Amino acid sequence: MGEELAVQHAENMRELGGYQTKDGRTVAKQKLVRSATINLLNEEDKAYLADYGIRTVVDFRSPSEREDQPDQPIPTAENIALPIFPVKEKEVSASPYEVMMKMQQGYSAHDQMLEVYRNFVTMPHIHKQYNQFFEILLKNEQPEKSVLFHCTAGKDRTGFGAAMMLSALGVDQETIFADYLKTNRFLEKKIEEIKQQAKAAGVSEEMMYGIDDMMKAKSEYLQTSYQLIAEHYGDMAGYLKDGIGLGKQDIKDLQQLYLV
Repeated sequence: MGEELAVQHAENMRELGGYQTKDGRTVAKQKLVRSATINLLNEEDKAYLADYGIRTVVDFRSPSEREDQPDQPIPTAENIALPIFPVKEKEVSASPYEVMMKMQQGYSAHDQMLEVYRNFVTMPHIHKQYNQFFEILLKNEQPEKSVLFHCTAGKDRTGFGAAMMLSALGVDQETIFADYLKTNRFLEKKIEEIKQQAKAAGVSEEMMYGIDDMMKAKSEYLQTSYQLIAEHYGDMAGYLKDGIGLGKQDIKDLQQLYLV
């Protein structure tokens, strides 16, 4: 469950197949893959992902992130740009670059991350974008054909998207949080590299703590979203219905497509 895919030049790329649902079914494998950025894939990686069944790539990053680190094309896959955050509202961005810039201006990375997870629940634009994400998922009708969705670190925009999808499929909250926190294991080496580079550059101790706040998945971040969902929608099912716009038939169709 949540196994890392055998690519050499992408971080935090893993299967969502294998998780059990509350009614005893299982999330199908080779249907849902979550990842960090895929701008460094080599030809071997791309061939592997094509063989794995990747047919659609959904990129949650901003236009500037896509321009700075464009996805390497997977030959079998359509690539869809679906920026989660409003393009002109960088203050709500979970992009590591944007968070770092605001840290240098004196903003707390921890507070910024909490705000990001509140925005997932409260911003109509974000609801609209995630609704489009589910529309894409509903079109993925062939067995063993996968949608790969990603942002920069595969942690926040991707993590929240995965949490919603797993919830729609009937996976319990404890398992959803465990999947979310796996990011820390798969990004551990990358986070340590960034911290060592920052230390060598003479970054302050406060900024070092900020790197942890920015780069790690923390239960309190996702819990912030869930608390707001409970306050405004009752539960995740209510949020998916009234916030994201998924009907009962959409949920049934998702479960038919992605569960075995």
